[in-house]
Amino acid sequence: MASCPQCGAPTQGGLPGLPLVTCTSCNALLLVKAEGLTRVGDSGVMPFDVSPLQIGTSLAVDGQRGEIVGRERWAWERGSWNEWLLDFGGGTHAWVAEEAGYYMVMSETSPRADTMRRLADLGRIGQVALGDTVQVNKRKYTVSDIKEIHCVASEGHLPKPVPAHFKRRSLDLRDRSGGAVTWQSDANTTGLWEGRYYRLAELDPSNLRQLAGWTQPRGGHAA
Repeated sequence: MASCPQCGAPTQGGLPGLPLVTCTSCNALLLVKAEGLTRVGDSGVMPFDVSPLQIGTSLAVDGQRGEIVGRERWAWERGSWNEWLLDFGGGTHAWVAEEAGYYMVMSETSPRADTMRRLADLGRIGQVALGDTVQVNKRKYTVSDIKEIHCVASEGHLPKPVPAHFKRRSLDLRDRSGGAVTWQSDANTTGLWEGRYYRLAELDPSNLRQLAGWTQPRGGHAA
């Protein structure tokens, strides 16, 4: 176990495909390299919430089981939400975003260049694009939300350096069968994630947080 270059506290190393880790003592955002740890920003202070998920929760997606190893908390002018990093091992991972009792599981995808240009155009024009349709990987999605967001805090293992207050433009699209696409653009890169919505019980969770007054979903197991 290495030491944090900012405070000296013991800090975990990286995981395959996840070269960032946060220091639990001083909230430094650290890049893991062969020669050691380098501070690349401040991860921020994670606010209290009542999510049943936590680092260490196990979820099954389409028969493949993974473990939550990191989290980013994002916000906009009307609220905030968690995006949990689900690690399947071997450098494969997905994001799990919580939304009004549903869990949106999404993996990064690389569609055709003209699709990315179309999404970028919609992201630029803002609210006027609501209701427009875009075909992504042979599925048709409708633009449902466009907003400016910023990172509140992050923790655990992460794929990219996203410090506190980092800003992005976000475009959400949905289809009628529960499919979802999110396009995001920031000062460093532009990306696209595709997946679908699940109820928590569908993900066969284990090692959930114990919350007073909350009933575990059938098949769910608390810590």
